Amino acid sequence: MLSCENINFGYDDTILRNISLSIAKGEKVALLGANGSGKTTLSLILAGIIRLHSGNIFCDGISPLDESKILDFRRRIGYVFQNPEDGFVASDVVREIAFGAENFGIPADEIRKRVDELIKFFGLSEYATYSPLALSGGMKARLAIVSALATNANYIILDEPESFLDWRGKNLLINSLEKIEGNTGILHITQSSEFAERCDKIFIIKDKRLRQISPDEIEPFKPAVSIEPKISDRKVLGFDNVSFAYENRSILKDVSFSINRGEIVGVVGESGAGKTTLAICAAGLVDIPDGKISRDGRVSILFQFPERQLFAESVLDDVMFGPKNLGWNNPDDIARDALELVRVPKNLWSRSPFDLSDGQQRKAGIAGVLATRPDILILDEPFASLDYDGMDNLFDILKELAERRTTIIIITHRTDLLRYVAPRTIALENGTLAFDGRTTELLENKSLCERIGVESI
Repeated sequence: MLSCENINFGYDDTILRNISLSIAKGEKVALLGANGSGKTTLSLILAGIIRLHSGNIFCDGISPLDESKILDFRRRIGYVFQNPEDGFVASDVVREIAFGAENFGIPADEIRKRVDELIKFFGLSEYATYSPLALSGGMKARLAIVSALATNANYIILDEPESFLDWRGKNLLINSLEKIEGNTGILHITQSSEFAERCDKIFIIKDKRLRQISPDEIEPFKPAVSIEPKISDRKVLGFDNVSFAYENRSILKDVSFSINRGEIVGVVGESGAGKTTLAICAAGLVDIPDGKISRDGRVSILFQFPERQLFAESVLDDVMFGPKNLGWNNPDDIARDALELVRVPKNLWSRSPFDLSDGQQRKAGIAGVLATRPDILILDEPFASLDYDGMDNLFDILKELAERRTTIIIITHRTDLLRYVAPRTIALENGTLAFDGRTTELLENKSLCERIGVESI
């Protein structure tokens, strides 16, 4: 059993108060809670990564506070970080998968067998020699999961791994957890009602305390607002026969489309299809060797992992950078307005952005982008890691931007949410344009959705 007793923890303020939790071997436990509630902190304490202030932790009777047994403690626990890159250490995919297993003392021939099986099962074979950092966000998530599974640990802690997984990746995760669930204790931190309901027990952290809840207490998120884009006849973004490659690896192939002012357009496709590359090209962050891209207006982009955009000493300074760099008057007022719009609590504005939870970092990243008042806004997986309040807030923001006729491009695997906000969707398949039309038409075409790796309705 992996367990903690009477855990109290905090930095400047208490985050967790009198927390007790146990995960038996072969048991699946879901952990829910708002962004910043302490879910990740609790999981890092359980994994022996963060030293607790008070209370006890035991893994099969071993305490991480016993320095002579700390390695034995950690070898029993596999961990998947919310941002997969946080756990990467190796130069290529195969070595990354093998690294954890080697540290667990597993024989070399057994490691080779596990790597071969898992790399095929999760569709990573063609990326075997790639650097983990060169993968798409979804493929990074798959790799992090595979690396944890390869250790054959007694307990696996998953910190929202489904956030960046495509439809196929989610199904692979479900199948892999079903395979190990009889022998492995699983703690799954999630914002997904679908994954929570698959667990034996469900807990939620609220107001710094932990309590068990029933599946009936979880309701799937559904937007409360209706978004109706105000579209003009003016073209603001055009792709004309655009192709792009990284190191002779073709990513986009002869892609053509145009988007008018005020449109809200979804971009979908399985991991590695070229969605993020399309966004980077649209924002003008790379040179296009083939084809032409036309833009009418200022383009801003929120990357898939917002911590890549955060750099300043405080959240307020970070959000203020855009309007200040553009030479606008009162950049601090603009930044404060943006932070209030995305509901970042004022007590966090003076803190380092790197002290925030992943969900809070995403909100700060959105605020930084909004503070530049773009004509064209590109959001790469904006729903990932957000709690229900955060998603509700995001829909309010999208509604307000739509009323201003801001052009919005939303890259997402969450087709269940996309249909509420984007009337039009572009689908990519292996870098080519597989669909460009009404979102409902695409999502009702089950055979096409299955072919391109997105979830239908």
